[in-house]
Amino acid sequence: MSDNFKLFVAEPFAGASFRSLEKRDYSWFFKFDQPLSISTESSWRFITPERIEVTSEDHGHPFGLSQPVDAIERVMSRLAGVQVQSVSCNPKTGDLCVFFGESLYLQFLQMSCGYESWRAHSKLGQSICLGGGEIAYFRETPTQEGHAAGRQ
Repeated sequence: MSDNFKLFVAEPFAGASFRSLEKRDYSWFFKFDQPLSISTESSWRFITPERIEVTSEDHGHPFGLSQPVDAIERVMSRLAGVQVQSVSCNPKTGDLCVFFGESLYLQFLQMSCGYESWRAHSKLGQSICLGGGEIAYFRETPTQEGHAAGRQ
């Protein structure tokens, strides 16, 4: 685990509670205690002790059930208010794993050699999983326009 990953992601998220999940168009927004969040347009999955509970690909599909799968409800029913125990990142793929204890995991998968995957936001700045699995870190540095600048 790199020093930047520890500083920007692992340490800020450890102990934070999961608060909400929202889908807007093709984007998913996972919100934790302020100002922590993870957003993605790529594949993610929620793993419980029993199985893969739901993935981003399942949301809205009927699968022969009486109601289409509601990924938000499935995640929120098990994770609302639960604290993050640890966060890790596969150094080759960039896959991000948020561990909540009791075998509950959110995994954010990098599925491309070219497209960005997940983005983690903390008080320190942003971490972005680039194509191929490299992680870029951007420290929040206010500029005159009020935007953040500065790649780590």
